Amino acid sequence: MNIKELAKSIAQFEGITRKYPISELILPLTESLRYKFPQLEIIGSFGEDSAIVEVSEVSYTHYFLLAMDGMWSKLIQADPEIAGYFAVLVNVNDIICKGGIPIALLDMLAYQNETIGKLLVKGMVKGSEKFGIPIVGGHLHPNNEFNSLSIAIFGVVPKDEVIFSSNAQVGDDILIAVDLDGKFRENFRYAWDTTTHKSPKQVQAICGIMRTIAEKKLMHTAKDISNPGMVGTLGMLLDASNKGGSLDITKIPMKENESLEQWLCMYPGFGIVSTCDFANSKEIVQIFKKDGITAKMCGTVEDNHALYLSDGKERVPVLDFKKDNVSGCPR
Repeated sequence: MNIKELAKSIAQFEGITRKYPISELILPLTESLRYKFPQLEIIGSFGEDSAIVEVSEVSYTHYFLLAMDGMWSKLIQADPEIAGYFAVLVNVNDIICKGGIPIALLDMLAYQNETIGKLLVKGMVKGSEKFGIPIVGGHLHPNNEFNSLSIAIFGVVPKDEVIFSSNAQVGDDILIAVDLDGKFRENFRYAWDTTTHKSPKQVQAICGIMRTIAEKKLMHTAKDISNPGMVGTLGMLLDASNKGGSLDITKIPMKENESLEQWLCMYPGFGIVSTCDFANSKEIVQIFKKDGITAKMCGTVEDNHALYLSDGKERVPVLDFKKDNVSGCPR
């Protein structure tokens, strides 16, 4: 597959295209944020991995982080136990990529039969124990017409250390970090599992990497790699930042002998796309390396509105943000 065919295939990837309806659907919600809410100040909302709010009466030093993720029905159908586990994982990632500290989780569970429900809960418990974050409450729909699981998370971050998803600067290095110590799940081809075989101590140490980077204020932007894959998640970051960029696919962190197309669309147990000043790139790479994570500089943020793929010889567009709204931010 040449780079033009690769770009076309990625642009049509369902993990990316299912993001397009978001901005129009949520427009009434985003418009409602124009009103002042006396109990809080909204620092960041749609387009961020987690909402960032300030409640000055409660804390002068920290922002509160709020996020929620629903499990893809295809994953629940393929493996309900791992879906329950991943529901915890993806929420934790939404907090840590902001430089935040996860505090607690809530769940909303619906199931057709008790067997599915118990498997989903079993996975949630495993995730809670692995990441060290308690599930403190939720809501249950038993004997439902379909299976569904959503989890919400609460976290905190020091006000001067939050890493936004929408602050990429022209000229920034694009730096991608991935835990290569993993494998694809047999029953879901894009899930790169990097955590189930590791101890809670190992997993929680990896989750702490972004806190270190945030404390040192080394990154301008970051997002955890989610179901749009590596390219799609980078597109979301650039779109939200009103910037463009170029990604050199020959320089990305990649496990040997894996399919490039599958790798660019996968979502890992731990993976970060980020941008930073060139002067900080090497230090960030070393911080990731200390805990066994491979990070590489593999592109540049540009003053345009598209994401390009490059193989060192050819450069082709993969996402045009003038028409491809992948961030969910209203135009």
